[in-house]
Amino acid sequence: MKQKDNDNSLTEFFIVVIIVSAFLYSVRKDIQDFWNSITSSFRAITHFITSQLFFFILAIVVSAIIIYFIVRLIKTIKRKREEKKIKVEEREKEKKEIEKAKNIKDFDEELERKERINRLEVKEREIDERVKEKERKEFEKEQNQKIILNRLETWRKRVFKKSDLDERQIKALKEDGFQQVNQFDVLERKFIPVFIKPYENMNHSREHIFLVWSVKRLLEHLGIDIIEEHLTKGADITFKYNKKWFALEIETGKLLHAPKQLKEKVNYLNKQYPNRWLFIVSNEKLVSKYADYGLSTPRNRVQENIEKLLKNA
Repeated sequence: MKQKDNDNSLTEFFIVVIIVSAFLYSVRKDIQDFWNSITSSFRAITHFITSQLFFFILAIVVSAIIIYFIVRLIKTIKRKREEKKIKVEEREKEKKEIEKAKNIKDFDEELERKERINRLEVKEREIDERVKEKERKEFEKEQNQKIILNRLETWRKRVFKKSDLDERQIKALKEDGFQQVNQFDVLERKFIPVFIKPYENMNHSREHIFLVWSVKRLLEHLGIDIIEEHLTKGADITFKYNKKWFALEIETGKLLHAPKQLKEKVNYLNKQYPNRWLFIVSNEKLVSKYADYGLSTPRNRVQENIEKLLKNA
């Protein structure tokens, strides 16, 4: 069976070869004419290529191609330059905008800094003005206070009755170191409010200062003109009556703690003012103790005992 198939294929091959051969033979003249035509065309083309016309046309074509590419190259270069220029312009614009923004920021910061400086300067001026105004008021206050104190003659007076003062005078006295106390007055025979300023570097109490002032008022009330106050030596108060000098010693109890000094004081008074001196004791309970050394009186009997002293002298 296999052998039979091979024989059939070989037969078919020979048939095809015979048919192709017959076809080629039948068209041999056409093939020859076609080949001759091709050969003739090739010779014509070869002749044309070797002719001047071909080279002229070729030169024109090549020139046109070169010109085309040159034009394209120029356009490309120009386009790239334009693009580069645009990029440069965009960068410059962006740079300017950044610089502008920076300048605006710097300007804003500078403006804010100047505003802060201006606010500080305004604040400093306000502070200076307030300080100056305060200093001016304090100066005026000080001047007014000096005027008030000079009119009150505080340089020589240490006690002021409150009822004799107005509010400005009271304020000025307080600022000058005067203190308000209530003491029994030997003239009015009652407690009265007064302002007292203690002596600096001296041992006199406010009670002692008040009693000296109170007794002097009483003496003036009794018509005695010559009255002297002694801060350190001698009696506390001396006065002249009927051509004789009298002495008054104000005691608050301190001298009782120094018996030797008390005896010396009594000896001095007996020698200088025999039967013409008197202890005025601030504390009624201490009157009997001072009475052992000399004539003594409590506050509520000062006027009575001074009158007796003047009458018996």
